[in-house]
Amino acid sequence: MEISNQSTPLKHFIAGASRGIGRSLVDQSIAMGHEVYAISRTPPETVPTGCHWISGDVSDPSSYTDQLPDQIDALTFCPGKVVLGPLKRLRFEQMLETYQTSVLDAFTLIQAILPKLAGSIVLFSSVAARTGLPNHCAISAAKSGLEGFGIALAAELAPKVRVNLIAPTLTPTEMGLAMVGGEKMIPMIEGRHPLKKLPSVEEAAATALFLHSSAAVSMTGQILKVDGGMSRAKLPG
Repeated sequence: MEISNQSTPLKHFIAGASRGIGRSLVDQSIAMGHEVYAISRTPPETVPTGCHWISGDVSDPSSYTDQLPDQIDALTFCPGKVVLGPLKRLRFEQMLETYQTSVLDAFTLIQAILPKLAGSIVLFSSVAARTGLPNHCAISAAKSGLEGFGIALAAELAPKVRVNLIAPTLTPTEMGLAMVGGEKMIPMIEGRHPLKKLPSVEEAAATALFLHSSAAVSMTGQILKVDGGMSRAKLPG
């Protein structure tokens, strides 16, 4: 049997589509011939041809469910508030907001559109969920929760819907660069990774499309690490 990741055109719903990985995923999905539905609080200045852009809040299903098709073949959930800082400075509200945007918003969205889902869900976690990093208590707790939710969901929705996660390291997005102090910090951060590089947003988006494709039909409940080897391969010295 020939295996290809060029799947039959899908109805692909992308949450958190306005920037970074989400926006790259919109562009790559359209290029592959998928019918794309994208949601963000504010639409881009120019909506890509072939994309149904929805202005809505994923935590408020009433703002978007009536604009979705009857069947969704692929759902990718990209949102998540990234809060970095030492424990002594973290506020309860920051911990709660990080958990809300990563876990509770994913729960709310998936529960709301569950009758429409058939095919595949991909959730975006972080290398910080399973790798101890200073100043990452908030995002580590939130993404660990998301991974637990996703794995349990994979068991609950099988065999109708597959559920997988992607756990990238820092990607050089506008938000990612702002967190670490700008582009000048990239060489130092890359040096902490065995492959001496950070994944691009295009790599992370392409991994999501692979998980939605016919090449991954036997994969569910998995966490793919797109992290330059950071979580598994240890540097000498």
